[in-house]
Parts: sequence; C-alpha cells; structure tokens
Amino acid sequence: MFLKRITVWVLFTFIITPYVVADSVRISQIDSANLLLNQEVKLYLSVIDNRGDAIENLDRDNFQVMESANGKNYIKSEGVTQFQVGSNYETGVNFLLLVDNSESMYWTMEGKKTANVSLRRITHAKRAMSAFLKSITNPNDKVGLAVYNTFYRLLSEPIEGTAHVEAFLEKIERPTSDAIYTEIYGGLTLAVDEFQKLKGRKAIIILSDGVNNPGYRHRKLINPQFGQKNVPFQKPLEELQREGISLYVINFGPKGEKKDRNLIKIAQQSGGVTFNAHNQKELRQIYLKIMDQILKEYVISYRATMDPAEKKFVRIKYTNNKKQRTASRVYFASSVFGTPSKSINMFVFLAFIIACLLLWLISKLKFEKQHAQPTVEVINSGAGSPSTKILTLDNEQTIIGSAPESDMTIAGIPEIENQHATIIYDEKKDQYQLVGETKLIVNNQVVTTKILESGDLINLNGMTMVFDEGSEKNES
Repeated sequence: MFLKRITVWVLFTFIITPYVVADSVRISQIDSANLLLNQEVKLYLSVIDNRGDAIENLDRDNFQVMESANGKNYIKSEGVTQFQVGSNYETGVNFLLLVDNSESMYWTMEGKKTANVSLRRITHAKRAMSAFLKSITNPNDKVGLAVYNTFYRLLSEPIEGTAHVEAFLEKIERPTSDAIYTEIYGGLTLAVDEFQKLKGRKAIIILSDGVNNPGYRHRKLINPQFGQKNVPFQKPLEELQREGISLYVINFGPKGEKKDRNLIKIAQQSGGVTFNAHNQKELRQIYLKIMDQILKEYVISYRATMDPAEKKFVRIKYTNNKKQRTASRVYFASSVFGTPSKSINMFVFLAFIIACLLLWLISKLKFEKQHAQPTVEVINSGAGSPSTKILTLDNEQTIIGSAPESDMTIAGIPEIENQHATIIYDEKKDQYQLVGETKLIVNNQVVTTKILESGDLINLNGMTMVFDEGSEKNES
C-alpha cells in the first residue's frame, strides 16, 4: 500500500510539474506608430513565472518574432532592429487608475451596508492606491485617476508627480442616487481617450467589485455620456487594441463573489492580466506586482511583413531551458495610404498631397451661417471630450476651458487651461472678440486675440470649432 502511494505521488508530481513551474510569455503592448514611416513595429513582452514574478536576465536569443496577415500562416521576421531591457525605466510608463465608485464600493468586504468608513471597500482601495502612488519614484512616469459608476469622471489626466493625484484620490465621494450603477464598458471606453496623445508604454488598471450593470436596465434612460442603452464589451476592447493600451483588471471582493467575465476577456486580449484581491493587503500587493511586471518588460522592434491586411497577427516564441511558450496578439496595420504595400504608387502619393492642399484651402473658406443665434460649434473634437457640441453665445463673456464651471468644458486634452479662451461680446460695436490665456490658432494663424467673423475656424490644441454670428444679425 505504501509503495502504491509513493508511485501515485511520483506520477502526479511528474504530470503537474511542467504546469506549476512553467514560465509564461505575454505580448503586453504593440506600438505601430512607426509602421507608416519605416514599417517598424515595437512589442512589449512580459515574461513571468508561476508566482507572477517577472523573469529577468533574458536576451534576444530567447525570443523569435513571427507575423501573419490571416492568423494562420506565420512568417518568421528576420528584421529585428532592436532589443531593449529596462526600456520602461528610461522612458517612463503612463498609468491610468480607473476606480469603481458604484454604491457597492461603500459596503463592507462581506457585502453589507455600513456607516463605518474604515470598513468600506472604497477605503481599502484608496489606501492600496495611495501605497502604489508612493512607490512611484521615476520622474518619467505619469499617473492619471478616473472613477466610474453610472457615469465616467476624469479626476486627473496622466501627469508627472503623484502628490496631485493622491489629493484627488481622497476627494472621491459616495455616488448620488442617479450614479449608483456600474457602467464598466462605457467608462472603460472613455478612459482610453485619455491616452490618445501619449506615447510609449500605456496601461489602465481598473478596479471592479462586481459586473457590468448599466443604468438603463433600471432607469430606462440613455446615458448621455455613451449615447446608447448598453455599451458592448467589444467596444472598449477594440479601442484598447487600436491605441495599444493594455488593461490590468483587479476584481476586488470576497471569494465566490460574481466577477465580470467579459472584463477578463478584455484584459487578456489587450495584453493585460486579471487579478483577484480579497482584502486590502492583497490589493496593495497586486498594484505593486503590476508595476513590477511592467517595469521588467522586454522590448523588441522588428520590420513588419509587407503582406497587405487591415489587421496583422504577431506571435512570439519564447524559449528558455529547452522549454517553449508562445503568445499571439493582433494589431491594426491600416494607414493613410491604405494597407501596407511593397512600394508606394506615385499616383497615390500625388493624390495624398492634393488632398492635403484641398484640406488647407477648405480651412481658409468661410462657412455659411447656419444658426439664428451667435454660436461656436465643435466640428472636430480631436482627442478631447467637449461638454456640448454647439454653444450659444448669449452672455457677455463665454469661457471655454477644462474647468467644470466653464461654459464649454473640454476634457481629455491636458494642454487645455482652466480658462483657455474667452469670447467677449461688445454690445456697442456689436461684435465678438476671442481672447486667449495662451496663443490660439484661428484660420491657421497664431493669435492671442481676434475679432470673430462668421466662418472663423478656431483650433484649441486639436479641437476645431467654427464661429457663426447667426442669421438674425443679417435680417436686422
């Protein structure tokens, strides 16, 4: 009997050991920003052991890059142009902490309502994130903070230095009755916008204590931020893939509590990982583990294949101690010239130049009056999120800026000041004047002040709006 038990134990150990001690490789981010210029793609690779710790001291020979236009036929890339270790230390990492601020976050870990602030889940989350912020010492790192419930709210765009972010962390308050629900997919979609202008390594760390629970299910009102009843999980996933952002998911709550399965899929397919935390100590350790994994990533740059395709599939083969592991990801390969080709046709290039010239000429033209009252209308939001698309100028002063109290609030563009531009109405002269805190661009000209005329194009750091003095003025 004893010999039988020993035999079973040996067989069991032999069978499970490869899975227990095996390393794993993950393509955490794909950066195709240089694809058009030099056909180069940059891969961020995370290699971890069974404990979730990053494996160090690997070299270029441990990795092989392959690419496919259809996800089936992979071609080995011979054009590896760069292999970097510790690159994220040098260039810095862009983090966005996305925090669940629904009603259940103000319950205990056991899911009971409580008036004791120290027992609430949100309190545990704040303390863990505060420890994470204090651990960031690299001046090149940037951290932003946002919360989501029925609505999405950006508290701080990714910035250098953590003191400012930590101050906002303490200001997170219990949601009002109309904001108690959990729009995970909608909030995540808007969070991706915060990274559009940033380059380099980008990661969103989302804290969730439940599942996607849209307010429309309960209130039958379309969310004004998302413009639809229910945001499907495929929407934030595609946005994450297009922007090259990896999502790290932390499910926070007691064991056995229901988790959002689609959120786990989004993390996996965007190059991130899902963690489960059941108390404040585990939550704090997970934030630090995510940081450690990202900082110890390997970066490989390679020449992309020339096969035309809107989407390209990348596969990494990792070999270490005679063991192999693979990881695959997809990235979008389309460009302003269409899908990649072996050579750029001169007629296509000429058409591109003509299109640019036409765009410049159009910007010089004046638009016809479309509104009865004087207005400014956003015609291209760029990377920003304006509080309104059309703003009627019915006050002596109209303020446009990032401050919530502005007449038009612009979120998502870090360069926008609290009071970035003011439109002043001169009743005696019956005219509108644009005045900027900094230099502005009107009709492709840099100005600090400008008497506005119908059709004037105002550009505020990528957001374009047109001034219309209104049809009633001509009729009077």
